[in-house]
Amino acid sequence: MTRQQHHQRMRTREEIESFLVRFFGPGNDAWPNLEPGHPGERDAAPFVEVLRRGADTPVVLPRRDIARDWFAAYVIARDPADATKTADLINAFAGPTYVIDEVVRPIRLDPNDPVEQAILDFAGSGSTFRLRTGVHRMHRTKLIESLQLMQRTAAGRPPRLWRVAKPVGRLLAEFEAALAAGGQASSRDVLEQLAAAGGVTATNLACLRIKRLYRLGLSAELLAMPGLADVVRQDPPGPVKEAILGAIYALALQEPLSTGDIEAAKEALIAAGRYVPDLLDGDMRTYEAGALTVALLAASVRSDVATLTRLVRDLREAGQWEMLPPLVWDDAVRLLEGSAAPQHDAAVEGEPGAAVTGEPSAPSAELVDLAAPALPVDSWRSLIAAVAEDRPDGRAVLQAASWTSWSPPASDDQAIADVLDNLGVVPAERAWGAVGPFIDAVGYQLPAGRAARAFIRNALTFDRFAPGDLLALQALSEIALRAAPSAEDYRDLLDEIGSECDRWVAAERASTALDFVDRLVLAACPDVEARGNLAYALLEPLWRHQARLQEADLAFARRLSNELGIDFTWAQPDSDGAEHTPLADLPALNVLLYSLDHAVLARCADELNRLAPAVKVTIAHDHVGGPQLRQKARGADVIVIATRCAKHAATGFISQHSGSAQIAYADGSGSASMLRASVSGLRAAVADH
Repeated sequence: MTRQQHHQRMRTREEIESFLVRFFGPGNDAWPNLEPGHPGERDAAPFVEVLRRGADTPVVLPRRDIARDWFAAYVIARDPADATKTADLINAFAGPTYVIDEVVRPIRLDPNDPVEQAILDFAGSGSTFRLRTGVHRMHRTKLIESLQLMQRTAAGRPPRLWRVAKPVGRLLAEFEAALAAGGQASSRDVLEQLAAAGGVTATNLACLRIKRLYRLGLSAELLAMPGLADVVRQDPPGPVKEAILGAIYALALQEPLSTGDIEAAKEALIAAGRYVPDLLDGDMRTYEAGALTVALLAASVRSDVATLTRLVRDLREAGQWEMLPPLVWDDAVRLLEGSAAPQHDAAVEGEPGAAVTGEPSAPSAELVDLAAPALPVDSWRSLIAAVAEDRPDGRAVLQAASWTSWSPPASDDQAIADVLDNLGVVPAERAWGAVGPFIDAVGYQLPAGRAARAFIRNALTFDRFAPGDLLALQALSEIALRAAPSAEDYRDLLDEIGSECDRWVAAERASTALDFVDRLVLAACPDVEARGNLAYALLEPLWRHQARLQEADLAFARRLSNELGIDFTWAQPDSDGAEHTPLADLPALNVLLYSLDHAVLARCADELNRLAPAVKVTIAHDHVGGPQLRQKARGADVIVIATRCAKHAATGFISQHSGSAQIAYADGSGSASMLRASVSGLRAAVADH
């Protein structure tokens, strides 16, 4: 050992001891000041010794507050990149059996708490879990024992298997897949992995966060993002510009325009539109109505004839003008018709950070060509081929989301499937990068069943069983089943999915597995035996480990078994000693469920009414905001949103009018994931009251 290595080792030991003194200092009665012979030493000492040995396992340390009779165990990932793996370990060894929190994820540490400040100084943010359990001593003992077993098991793994870094390209594909499939928690976790792994610039990470917040309808949080001005100045991709413009519409324009007050809308835009001038360049024909409304009104406010001319021309050619508020469109056309200034088909770029005012900025010649980009990739078939070949034009289409203006994948279904099925190993690996846009493009409209089957084969071939990829796999199976396959194709599809079930079905993936089974119930069934075989393969591992299932998953598993005639005996949720009220005893709360899948809404509402009879459930599947949706949002105590292919205008509208309601997001698009989010939201609402 060199002198430098020895010094580094000694410094690390000193840091560990300093951290332990602070962690077991004021605010923690678990083992005060590491005092020898203290009763808490028996439980805490094994965890302390693991930390001191430097074993390549998550750090576990207990905390207790005697005055409040409060106990928790802190689990710290050795590296922020290991946060997702650590969550999986916690779920596998402790899970809902001993942990009362609905979702196991890193917490935001409180710098005003001396114990959590010690963790911040030692491990930083984004890698610490706080696990709570029941109030009985038995629950605490069981949690401690399960975490000790977790550490022993993790320590027995070869170190090289503990950290397996995914390529950035694969993480990006998983993020897009999770986002498209409605994976709120999964997309967040992948984003955290991308941030920890490096290889992605801060601006690109910010763009991904913007896309995710827009999908969730969190307009206020999006516009309050640190560094948003820097992102805007760097000419972000079209979908990011659309998201920022859409957020401004939701917060500033939606209300005055709904009452027909265009002057109030202009004033609101001037107050909130500091970023807008920098976002008016480029091709906007793929933007949603809210973003287009902001752009058109901003050009009118600024008397920007060049931009108005381009927008009006493009919207007329695309037939999109009819989806805009008539008073905004009429105002823009009237301004153009009354203008004596020359009209140029050129984009206009505002001064960096300039507010929306009546003074337009000078035209930018370098942006003229962006008004109608000529990309060689102009169909789903050519896009899949370009992505598989890792061509720049394919990456450009994905980044700009140009595919939103194409015919739906169903119009070229067989050709897309043929391309996917005839790729070599490396190109097929890359082709998964297009699965998120494919799921988004299909939505709940015409299904592209053959292409979905080809993507499913791709997923199974390349072991795509990460949480985000599994959500995409479930969404693809829903698309394939909606396409009404023949009995033979139905059997083949279910056999393919069933052949890999044992690779991923487990208690910590229960809601995803149950969403698969739920879709089998909802879809037409040309072969009852094939359906029963797959349902059994998905439910049997959950039945064997039902003690580790969350209450919502256990209840829905029982329902699915009954519907399919599968003879599993499911236990009733055991609330003895738990820190929450049984679902049947919840007070009269109002729950709003939002999704574009009517069948999922109906099944979730029915099961929620059965589990919590006092709860009043309302459903919504609106594409845009309106008086009825406003009333539902304002009257809700809990709002549950399934974001897969949800309309941003509606999700943003709901968030804006939610008041003090607890908002929960389904991590998936099926009935089981929506039910789990509903129960989690109800629990949080009860705790807040």
